[in-house]
Order: sequence, then structure tokens, then C-alpha cells
Amino acid sequence: MSFFESIGDFFLKLIHFIYNLLWGDLITIPLPGGSSLGLSLLVIILIPAGIYCTIRTRFLPFRLFPEMIRTVTEKKKVTHKHHISGVQALIVSTATRVGMGNLVGVVAAISAGGAGAVFWMWIIALLGSSTAFVEATLAQIYKEKDPLYGGYRGGPAYYIHHLFMKKKNIRERSVL
Repeated sequence: MSFFESIGDFFLKLIHFIYNLLWGDLITIPLPGGSSLGLSLLVIILIPAGIYCTIRTRFLPFRLFPEMIRTVTEKKKVTHKHHISGVQALIVSTATRVGMGNLVGVVAAISAGGAGAVFWMWIIALLGSSTAFVEATLAQIYKEKDPLYGGYRGGPAYYIHHLFMKKKNIRERSVL
């Protein structure tokens, strides 16, 4: 086996290990009839995070659902030529959030689970919208002005950096 084949084999095993860690069955729950339900690490983390964010935002996706419908169905005012309508905002935000994997995942879920899969996808989408709202809010709070180009930059890396810097400063103050 050559050097490059062994490195390629190592990276292949590493990627397979990470994939199994994130998406493999971390916990297996036995079900009646002899079958079982496998839960991956990401499912174990993301569903409780969605429930937590939904509770912390006081059930925002449920409370503001009528407002969302009103915003999407309202007509664009002629006086606001440089603004976008509610439908345009919905399409742009959906285009940035939904990828090809999500579309294929929906087809696969409906094929495997039938109509019941649609119900659970709606529930998970509502929980996921709470985490998306929290993520977008944190990105807006912790964005920084770009000194070179004049725009703004931010996102998860910035608010996570602020979190760790805050904890580091608290630890340094407690040592002094």
C-alpha cells in the first residue's frame, strides 16, 4: 500500500467515524413488535434545543403565525419603490435556508413514512424556526462593522467568539 493510499484510507475512516458519531444510532430504543428506533447525536441535541428556544421565545412560531400570514399576503405599497414585499422576503429567506438536501429529505421522508411524516416534519419545522430565529437574532446583536469594506460581518462564529471571550474575561477577573 502506498503512502497516498494509506492517507486516503485514514481520511476515509475519519470521515466515516465522524458521520457515524453524528448520524449513527447513538441510542436504540426497543419498540413493540421487535423493531427499534435509533436516535443520532444530532437528533438528541437539536430537538431539545428547539424545544428550549421555543419556550424561551414564548412559543414565537405559534404566537406570530397569524402575523406571518398577514405579512405574506399584504400588497406592496407603491410609495415604497425600493422595499420588498412580504412574499419577496419569504422567497428570499426560504431560498437561503432550504437547500437541495432538505428537498430530497422531504421526498425520502414521505416515501418512507407516508402522510404521518408530513405532520412530524411540520412539528420539527416549527421547533427549528425557533432556533433559526434565535440564531438570526444573535447574529444581528453581535455583528461588527467591517473596517476595510464598510459593510457588516457576523454570524455564528462571531457570537460564539463573544461568548467564549466573555467567559475568559470572567475567569481572568476571578483569578485577580
